[in-house]
Amino acid sequence: MNNNVSQFRWILIFSLLVIATVISSCGSDDDDVVTIPRISDAGTVLAIEDLTAFGFKKSKTYDVEGLVGAESAYYGFWGNDPYDRKDYEVRFFASHADAVELGVPQADERSGDTAILDDEFSSWPVGMKDMRQCGGDKASGPASHGIQNCKQPKYWDYSIYSNMILLCAGGDVERARELCNDLLINLQPKNESA
Repeated sequence: MNNNVSQFRWILIFSLLVIATVISSCGSDDDDVVTIPRISDAGTVLAIEDLTAFGFKKSKTYDVEGLVGAESAYYGFWGNDPYDRKDYEVRFFASHADAVELGVPQADERSGDTAILDDEFSSWPVGMKDMRQCGGDKASGPASHGIQNCKQPKYWDYSIYSNMILLCAGGDVERARELCNDLLINLQPKNESA
């Protein structure tokens, strides 16, 4: 009987190892994540309604005077998790070519560690307050959150997808690209044969 118990334990251990291996190989979604190139043309002309259709919340509509080539621009937020939404700035152009040719200089100006954070130096100061991230010690009182401590960029990178430039928060370039990608996946054409 002692031999039967020993065999049972080995069979149980082996079975658990096989199950754990199968679960770990099937459970990883990282291999299935679609990565959208930073600049890509899906051959469509997008509008804000294409984003609001999957839950993007438009917070502000910006005046695009001075935003070279742009037809409209918005500030809003979105996230796969409704309790963890991130900020985005979205700019729409007449075409993908216009977004690339006309939109890149001002998108560069608004994102990354070299972002222009002062109204007086920005070529398009609209929404400047929304594109700055405040830092500091909350425990030090209200003075620590004054405008003097809001001189960090909120948007660390952007993607150009069809006729849209999407500026993404994130704290660093890598995280911003992930957040851009997470939103853009929702604009990918659905595979009808699936």
